[in-house]
Amino acid sequence: MEYTICQSCGMPLHQLNEFGTDKKGVRVEDYCQYCFKNGQFTSDSTMDEMIELCAKYMTDITPNEAIDHLRKKLPTLKRWAQKENTQKEYHKSINKVLDYINEHLNEKPDLTTLSQIANVSPFHFHRIFKAIIGENLGEYVQRLRLEYVAGKLKTTELSLNTLAEKAGYNTEQALSKAFKKHFGTPPSIYKQASVDKRDYSKHQLSPQICEIEQKSLIYIRVIAPYGTQDVYKRAWEELHQFAADHNLLQESNEWLGISFDDPNTTQTNKCRFYACLTIDKTIVPTGKIGCKNIKGGQYAVFTHKGSYNGLHDFYKNIWFGWLPTSNYRLRKATFFEKYVTDPNKVKEEDIITEIYIPVLLSK
Repeated sequence: MEYTICQSCGMPLHQLNEFGTDKKGVRVEDYCQYCFKNGQFTSDSTMDEMIELCAKYMTDITPNEAIDHLRKKLPTLKRWAQKENTQKEYHKSINKVLDYINEHLNEKPDLTTLSQIANVSPFHFHRIFKAIIGENLGEYVQRLRLEYVAGKLKTTELSLNTLAEKAGYNTEQALSKAFKKHFGTPPSIYKQASVDKRDYSKHQLSPQICEIEQKSLIYIRVIAPYGTQDVYKRAWEELHQFAADHNLLQESNEWLGISFDDPNTTQTNKCRFYACLTIDKTIVPTGKIGCKNIKGGQYAVFTHKGSYNGLHDFYKNIWFGWLPTSNYRLRKATFFEKYVTDPNKVKEEDIITEIYIPVLLSK
C-alpha cells in the first residue's frame, strides 16, 4: 500500500483526516495535522526537539535506534532540508567569526568586520550569533577576556597592567573593575586564592620535548555544560561520519581535542571544545565542520594514563609542578590533547592521552 509521509515528523499519512490544512482549511498533503494546521506549523521546534519527540512513539525499536534513524531521516524532509542548509551556512560563518575572535581577543570587536566575515548583515549577525553561541557578542568577548586573565593569574606572574593590555582593557583599573564584577573578587585576591597549596614535588613529570609539524584539522565545535557527555559523544560521531563520507579516514589520522576553557575560571559552566581529526588534504568547511591548522613548533608532550576524569589534576601537576621548576615558558600557540587509545576498546585505567603544551626555553 502506497502512502506519503509527513515532511515534518516523517510519520506515514494513511487517512485523509490525518493531513494538515492551509489557511482556508484545504488539505495540505506534505504535512500531518499534528505538525501543520491552518497554514502554519503547530510548534516552532528545532529538528533536535522533533527527533526527541518522535522517538518516543517509535516503540518497535530501542530509543537510541529511533534517534539514530530520525537523525538520518529528518534532514531529508521538506521542512528541515532548507532549514538544515541555512543552519549549515550559519554554523560555517560563526566558526570563522570565532576563529577571528580567538586570534584578536585584545581588540575591540568591530561589528562591521565580524558581520563581513560571517557574510551577513550586522542585524542578522547579532541574531545568528546569539542563537548559536547562547550569548550576545559583547557578553561572549567579555567572558573570554576575563577567563583568559583568570587563567594567566593562576599560571603566570604577569602583572595586572600587562594582562590588561593583552586582554584589550585600556587600564589596569578597568580590568580590575570588570574582573570583580564577573568573578566577585578582585584579581589580587583571586590570584592568592588560586595558588595551589599541594606539594607537587612528589609527582614529578618528565615530558618529551619535541618539534612538531603543522597539523591540518577538521573539527566540530562544542559549547555545552561540563559533564554533558552525550553532547560530546554526538560531536565525535558526527565528525567520524563526515570523515567516513568524504574518504578522510586513514591509519595516520589523529583524534585531537582543543579546549578553550578552564572549569575553574568559567562562570557559565560551559566549555568551548573542538573535537578534531587530522587530515592530509584540503577540505572546504561546511556546516558544523570547520577547518583550522595547528602551527608547528616546540611542544612539551605529557602522557596521561587512566580515566579522562583525572586530566584536570594532571594539568595542575603541569602548571604548578613541572612548569615553575622547568627551564621552559609557555609560548603563544594551541594547547591540545591527542587521544591515543579508543576509550570504547580499552579499560578505563588503560586510556592513553597525550597533552601537548607549546613551550620555549626560558631566557
